[in-house]
Amino acid sequence: MKKLFTIVIVLLAIESYSQSNPQSYYKRVFDNKGFAKWNGNSTSSDQQEFSWGVPAHMEALSLMYEKTKDTMYANTLIRCIGNTIDRRDDLRDLLNPPQNGISQIFDYRNISGAAWSTRYYNKIKNQGGPYAHVVHSANITYPMAKFAAMVKDNPMLQGLTYPSSGRYSGQTYSVIAYDLIEKVKETLEYHEGQWHTGPGNIGYYKERDSVDAQGYISPIDYAGVISPFNMQSAVGRVFVQMYRATNDTVYLNKVRQLSNFIKLNTQLDPNRGSNVWPYWNFTVLKEDISHGGLTMSFPYECYKYGISQNGSLIYGVSDIEAYTNTLTKDIYRAPLQISGKLGQDIIWNIKESPTAGSAYDDYVSYMWLYLSKKDSPLYQMIADVQAAENYYTHVLTDSSLALALLASNENLIVPVNTEHRYGKDSDWRGVAKGNFDGGENDQFVVLRNFDGMMGTMKPDNKGFASVTNSRVCGGGIYNWKGLAAGDFFDDGKSEIIALSDHSDFNKNGFYIYKIENNQIVESTQFTGFGGDSKWVGVAAGNFISGGKDDFVAVRNNNNEVLVYKFNGAVPQLIHGNTLNLPVNSKIKAVAAGNLDQDTKDEIVLLVDADDHMQNGVYVYDVDDNGVLTLITKSIGFGSASDWKGLAVGNLDGEGVDEIIAHRNFDGDYKVFKSYGNYLSDPATEKFPAVQVEGNVMCFGNFNPGTQNEELVTLRKDGGIVMFSSTMVTESKNSRNNTDKKNTDPCQNELPAELFSFLKSESFHNRQLKGGILVKGGK
Repeated sequence: MKKLFTIVIVLLAIESYSQSNPQSYYKRVFDNKGFAKWNGNSTSSDQQEFSWGVPAHMEALSLMYEKTKDTMYANTLIRCIGNTIDRRDDLRDLLNPPQNGISQIFDYRNISGAAWSTRYYNKIKNQGGPYAHVVHSANITYPMAKFAAMVKDNPMLQGLTYPSSGRYSGQTYSVIAYDLIEKVKETLEYHEGQWHTGPGNIGYYKERDSVDAQGYISPIDYAGVISPFNMQSAVGRVFVQMYRATNDTVYLNKVRQLSNFIKLNTQLDPNRGSNVWPYWNFTVLKEDISHGGLTMSFPYECYKYGISQNGSLIYGVSDIEAYTNTLTKDIYRAPLQISGKLGQDIIWNIKESPTAGSAYDDYVSYMWLYLSKKDSPLYQMIADVQAAENYYTHVLTDSSLALALLASNENLIVPVNTEHRYGKDSDWRGVAKGNFDGGENDQFVVLRNFDGMMGTMKPDNKGFASVTNSRVCGGGIYNWKGLAAGDFFDDGKSEIIALSDHSDFNKNGFYIYKIENNQIVESTQFTGFGGDSKWVGVAAGNFISGGKDDFVAVRNNNNEVLVYKFNGAVPQLIHGNTLNLPVNSKIKAVAAGNLDQDTKDEIVLLVDADDHMQNGVYVYDVDDNGVLTLITKSIGFGSASDWKGLAVGNLDGEGVDEIIAHRNFDGDYKVFKSYGNYLSDPATEKFPAVQVEGNVMCFGNFNPGTQNEELVTLRKDGGIVMFSSTMVTESKNSRNNTDKKNTDPCQNELPAELFSFLKSESFHNRQLKGGILVKGGK
């Protein structure tokens, strides 16, 4: 019967996958903020916006197109590029129709050229003649060159027609790309006099001389000085994309010369294996995170696109590893603790308010996401920083480029709500979803061991708000071992079970709490289990037929799982199961959820075993007599796994629940999907081990607008972080009340990692032995 049911599950899952149309979390945020349709500055007379803001948005649109292949982003990009070209110094008077106050701009030399001059960055801001900075021209032309390269590399794009208004109205992508190549060439030619070469085949840009041959006086600081390295790299990216778009070796030669210059000024820190470089070679000034991200982006692009000369890669794997270490081992010192400068030990602890007058711009970090890859914790490192309140309120405003980079590199889960006001001594011991106010939405309850504080919470903006008043249940000696919540009393609200491993026989056991008048009130104690119980945890679920929630409690004394239901307000033992686990094994965590879409929940255990081939995830069925039967397991993870966090919930918003298991050994979150009598190969979300060490976690549908459940994690440093799935499926109510064409542009987009199990070749070709999947690894 179980096998037949499994087949039905798979068929239902296939149908639901074909209809649900999940979308990228950050794509939804990007679109909801209007960035997908924002065309850039086309009416203001202020050229300064073209220096950084508009180019960053064009770069964001190119990234969103690369990720989704949705021409909505390409067409908005084309419109934005067209607007920007219309505002070039020498083309402004050709605007059609003409706009008041928009005429040609002549720089301080009385030249109107292929650039975007501004007085904003002059020695005296907004005073003197306009000046076109190389870095601004590079920022502006980079997305143009990149789009031209994308069109050149993809014949399917070349015949598409841009359907909107503006400079390129009605033209094919191929024609537009050709014109963009010419426009970028014109801008590079405008700055050609600032390009210099030297011994060792190096090349670099300098600012224009303080007084040129015609006697024109430069209005900027540092005239005649070699530009900082971030500005050099900004142009280097343009060279890379122009070489891709044209195959012209002129650009390849400049890539080589510029890379030689940057390498000449870059040192390898032997202790960290990281690259270190100064801001420039004019004065002693350390590089900061923000500018360093742009400096790094040129070597990254050389590596990404395999740019080589004479059979030699200009930047190889070891170079990119060193740049990655610059972030992960130099800038990042600990969770939410980062250095603003390379090689500097002055650290900002982001959990605390920054010092007044700090140069917050030094801490902008999103460009480093270009280095993110699936086998690296770098993504979660940066995402964790950017999700912290003291960071996003002081450093990160609404940046389309930050969102696009987060979208481009997201894997399985992303942090969406955080709270870091709790101390590192909290010693969190439990978190569980529940409904504590009688409403429709899930909330969660937390318990810390430090003082026994129990509090109920719900998401609120980017943080959390209390649902009821908190309670202090007693700390320290109670040695709390976990939380469960469920409607045990059949009263429409959740009750809470806290499990204590107290050394006093009479205080060791279960403490049941209910919600009355917005207070957490003790209802029942069920104690007397003895100080040698070695409790692991407690989990609620529908295990015994009858409608009300039940619970299981797990202890390492005899590897025992106790199944309870409630008789009124009193727990009633249904059955005690002694498990046949490997010798010297230890159960590390317990969770429960519906893994097979039947009417009852299953139990999941994390087991650390000395025999590494028995170490892993165990799944049990529970019958109405409380008897456990092993359904499947995924094992072979290595005796050093040190499993910790465990949660079962509907991460993908489709069909059955998934399992997330966290191990302290390497910080990995392993995500398993159940197919009846076996578990899938795990998908992995990488974290820095120290960031998630000792995490406690649970799932819940805390965002009623989606079918996905979110993951709440309690951190060793006291923080609370909620994660969303990267692939979000709208709730049925949300879909019924919205225009699907407008809200769901990813109609054919399916998750590429966790949510593609049913489509994978390994799924169709899988061979099972005894219904158990054996997974190797450390």
